[in-house]
Amino acid sequence: MGKPSKIRPVIFWIITALLAFELINGALWDFNILNKGSVQGVLSRLGYPEYLAFILGSAKIPAAIVILLPRLSVLKEWAYAGLCFLFTGAVISHIVVKDYASVLFPLIFTLFTLLSWWLRPASGKIVNYKR
Repeated sequence: MGKPSKIRPVIFWIITALLAFELINGALWDFNILNKGSVQGVLSRLGYPEYLAFILGSAKIPAAIVILLPRLSVLKEWAYAGLCFLFTGAVISHIVVKDYASVLFPLIFTLFTLLSWWLRPASGKIVNYKR
């Protein structure tokens, strides 16, 4: 076995920091703290109720915190799964209403979610113990 790559943790932290920033920023938009009403307009265009913004924003903040903290492997798995649902759901929703111009960013953050999950350190992974 070779030496562990020093670039892997750097890439992990860059991608994970960008992902966490997007989640916190997105929550601020969802809560109407930034650019009042634009998220509600998008949700309406996609056919979702406006209150969904509050639900999504409320989930984004703990997800951002959990993916940044060390260990918490089970919570990390749940957070990453939720982020996959969030971002792939956004991609599919925009495609369904033929809003193709809005697919790029959720697609990028879907990839960031998958990369962050794949590159996470061993301390953030669930260990499968054999009995």
